[in-house]
Amino acid sequence: MIKLESPITLTPPPYTDTTSNKVITPDPIVLNELKVSYTDTPHDKTVAARLEGTPGYFVLFKGQQYDIMGDWTQAQAEAALRAQLGEDIQATLQDMYPRTLEQDPNGPGTILTNMIKTLGISSSSTCSCRRHALEMNDKGPDWCEENLETILSWLRDEAKKRSLPFVDMVGKAMVQRAINRSRKLKANEPIGEDE
Repeated sequence: MIKLESPITLTPPPYTDTTSNKVITPDPIVLNELKVSYTDTPHDKTVAARLEGTPGYFVLFKGQQYDIMGDWTQAQAEAALRAQLGEDIQATLQDMYPRTLEQDPNGPGTILTNMIKTLGISSSSTCSCRRHALEMNDKGPDWCEENLETILSWLRDEAKKRSLPFVDMVGKAMVQRAINRSRKLKANEPIGEDE
């Protein structure tokens, strides 16, 4: 367990519940200490740390460093963990949460995703749709407009993988509409809400 000098608050990102199709906004998580569990996997030559109540894990020693450490101590593992957590523990842990489309409901990628959903087409766990939609949100409407052909190629490729028909003119119109709508909505966002 690592005691914290002052409590930290983590805010899990909103997500859509697949059963109810409603956006869920999880409650913030306040941590006064970090409850750490260490895992030593000799087969992979890896020592990792997982923090209770937080996403992801930290690889502390791996490969040659694992061999050099030999019988590591908890103090060595904690020192390696503290080094990875850095000065701003809250920011480090917050950054470990996976990004979601719901964090930017006015982003062009989120809008396009929702438009495609209305056609009865949802992203699957094996498609790159979510990753591309997040990229569209990150880079913004101007980038999307400048890279319309790239986005169309993503849609075309995914349609082909799913054996769905794809009409370039329709796809282009949908993407342009998502971009225009995103611009309009973002123009009306209060300052600081576009992150």
